[in-house]
Amino acid sequence: MSRHRAFLIHLGISLTIFGLLAYLVARVWYPDFFFYTDGGWQGLRLLLGVDLVLGPLLTLIVYRAGKPGLRFDLTVIGVLQTTCLAVGAWIVHGERPLAVVYVDGSFYSITAQSFREMEEPVPNLDGLPGPYPKWVNVKLPDDLDAQSDLRGAMLRSNRMLATLSDRYEGFRPEDRDPREAMPLAEIEDRDRDVKALPRWLSEHGGAASDYQFHLFGARYAIAYLGFASNGKFVGYLATPAPR
Repeated sequence: MSRHRAFLIHLGISLTIFGLLAYLVARVWYPDFFFYTDGGWQGLRLLLGVDLVLGPLLTLIVYRAGKPGLRFDLTVIGVLQTTCLAVGAWIVHGERPLAVVYVDGSFYSITAQSFREMEEPVPNLDGLPGPYPKWVNVKLPDDLDAQSDLRGAMLRSNRMLATLSDRYEGFRPEDRDPREAMPLAEIEDRDRDVKALPRWLSEHGGAASDYQFHLFGARYAIAYLGFASNGKFVGYLATPAPR
């Protein structure tokens, strides 16, 4: 077998594995807009470099028919590629968004790293409804004094309200307060150069005034989530929001 044929066979196997991982990243771990806002694309590039470059390229370099120790060399390459790929997949999976959290009129994408950075245990959200990322609402105390105390404690500990996992509840359309949506005029002004809003409307129909848009903060984007007047989530609007 020639060197180039060995390279192509290794590349074909790697492409098959990469296709399976790409499906997991884009459809399961970072579905829909999370692929762009929370690092799905960055994770896919990491896996691409390991799977389609590292292994096949090493095979192309070391392969020579009849070379002494060739089987050992190929075994080492396979083990190295598999190990690096497993570590890369573990990192990408571990950084996936766990929840979209609604609190104080805004939505936040929360990852395991969000809790680790605050030295808090990563919560198990399996009991909440729906697939990952879970859509949740932070249930703050009804008593204003208790709520003020909680906010003060979170501020002093430099912790986001969106990480109050012990107060997570499944998000319902009635939890969203339309009065806390961003002014449409401000969004249109910020969209003047980006022109994401016209594309969004062409996809979802209607006029901008038919929807309410709330701030959305994620790892790689600060933009908006659009909702219909009945409270149903419609889609991600990529117009940059104020930081």
